Amino acid sequence: APTRSSAANGSLRARVCSRASERAQPAPQLRLPGDRRLRRRQRQCPMRSSQAILRLCGGLASALLALAGLMGVLLDVLGCIVRGEVLRAAHFMAECSLLGIGGIAGVLAEIRPHPSVSENAPYLTKLDGRAAFYVFMGMYIVGRKTEGFQSWADFLIGLYTLGVATAGLVFAQRLSGLPPTLSEPALGREMHSTGQQPPPEGGLPPMMPGVC
Repeated sequence: APTRSSAANGSLRARVCSRASERAQPAPQLRLPGDRRLRRRQRQCPMRSSQAILRLCGGLASALLALAGLMGVLLDVLGCIVRGEVLRAAHFMAECSLLGIGGIAGVLAEIRPHPSVSENAPYLTKLDGRAAFYVFMGMYIVGRKTEGFQSWADFLIGLYTLGVATAGLVFAQRLSGLPPTLSEPALGREMHSTGQQPPPEGGLPPMMPGVC
């Protein structure tokens, strides 16, 4: 009898100890699919914020190019017209048109992508294309004038534009292996929002207009 009672007490103590150890052990953490998405978004947030800053810098560079074109119209073109130098006025008008149109296209490509920009200048829809555009425009404007206030303004604008171009080339090299939805998030979202809307539930898609 004493042997059976001691064995029963030993088994009871073993059960109590096993339950206590089970309670002391932490519960295993379950990995849900949402956790992976959250970690992926956390890794992508710094990259997208850097892309947003680069887009703002590119939009500012394009706006400065357009401003330089406007200054050229007011100072160079009108000055040549007043002095009767028609041929020089035509030259400065073409120069200012290049700066103005390029600056406006760059602002649209950086800040608010537009279908007309993607149709007429598809290279501006890519980061490396915009970087090459800034390299060209920066080298064009940095030594456009040799004296006066415009020379300093052109030098500063050209230097800033070349800096934005360098940063764009670096980011284009780093993001070369990513899909377009990640390398150009703002462009993909804008093109998706300007696309055709899906037909209503239970309805028919809109019919194409007939040709008479």
